[in-house]
Amino acid sequence: MREINFKNCIKYISLVKKLVGNAWLFKELEKINSYKPPKQKVKLSYIDYFEKFHPLAYLIYKVDKQLRSCAEKKFFEVSEQICRLSYLGENLFVLKKQNVKSLDKKIKDLTSSSKEIFDKTTYEIEVAAAYTKKGYHIEFLETKSDEGVKTPDIFIDFKNGIEVECKKKDRKSDRDIRNTELWKLIVRKASGMMEHFALNYAAIIKTQKDPQEQDKEFILKQLQEFMKEKKDGRFAFKNKGIGITLQILSEKDKEIESGGIEYGTSEILDYEVLSMEMKKEKDGKIFLRNPRFFGFKSAVLPERISSVIRSIKEARQQLSGKRPGLIYINLNMIDCKMVEKDFERLYHMIKNLLKNNSTITGVIITTEVFKKDINNRYFLKHPAKVIRNEQAKHPLPLNFKIRGESYD
Repeated sequence: MREINFKNCIKYISLVKKLVGNAWLFKELEKINSYKPPKQKVKLSYIDYFEKFHPLAYLIYKVDKQLRSCAEKKFFEVSEQICRLSYLGENLFVLKKQNVKSLDKKIKDLTSSSKEIFDKTTYEIEVAAAYTKKGYHIEFLETKSDEGVKTPDIFIDFKNGIEVECKKKDRKSDRDIRNTELWKLIVRKASGMMEHFALNYAAIIKTQKDPQEQDKEFILKQLQEFMKEKKDGRFAFKNKGIGITLQILSEKDKEIESGGIEYGTSEILDYEVLSMEMKKEKDGKIFLRNPRFFGFKSAVLPERISSVIRSIKEARQQLSGKRPGLIYINLNMIDCKMVEKDFERLYHMIKNLLKNNSTITGVIITTEVFKKDINNRYFLKHPAKVIRNEQAKHPLPLNFKIRGESYD
């Protein structure tokens, strides 16, 4: 966990600007400042701008605006954008201080017109800095794809050497976005039904295929009928490829002492939502009110899961097989609530994959979470899951520590 403070933020943000160069930054910021959105869409969203302009330039643009606002208010308020840019600067500072080989090439890649190259490069810098901070000597390896030579991204000069390949996933695929939006709509509509019928439910909905609009209408119709008749249990609609499990949790507004209610499922779901009201009495007892749980699962793996498996198979080809090889995958997730669920799901799938891939010594799944505590302090966390390969052809040296098992 890393706490964000004003002095370091300014120091590291300034370093990023200096390293990418005034000429490049001026040209990119001018594009943003001079852009006039279409009349029918006066205000573009953050995502619109992020996709339209260079991601690093737009990140700097947003941070500059936020820092000017902080100066006017005479109050430093940290945002996710400030955290991201400051963290990139800190990692570059660490690597530059150690004169890491080929760092200049990575800095140039940060300004690439390809968003994919920018994303991957920031992750390579993050992983390399994590090892450098712990005293390991690393270097970035030059890509030799033009010569038909497969090379990993990072070489760690420890014992006989350790190879590291990095992959960073897109935040969400079109398919995952479509499914999630449809599930969210079911949650909103079904929550309204629970209000109307004065009952709180746990609802788990499974589909054999990705849900479509007609499936949504069918599910909502069934939920309405079941809630109207106060039913719970398992209901299968084989001709539709849909299964619905309902469990009545409580009556509306009824208070339940904490620990006296069970909901949800041990099964790993594609998407889930839990909501409830909590109250703590003076004697320390905690009461819950209006607990509701929604879980959704498609028989087709979510893209965010299947794409990780594909990335591991691609990354494996970059390892030489002559020394220990580690693969880092950044999930790049927005929904922090699903991180642990996805870690668990991927752990078992990757374990099976590694049984037939002795070239890979270990896989480290990571993401980043920006959190605000009760004292309004912002923290940057790096949840990670390390999956070691017991069948690895080249095990890691006993005194080598994988960054991820103690990631910070």
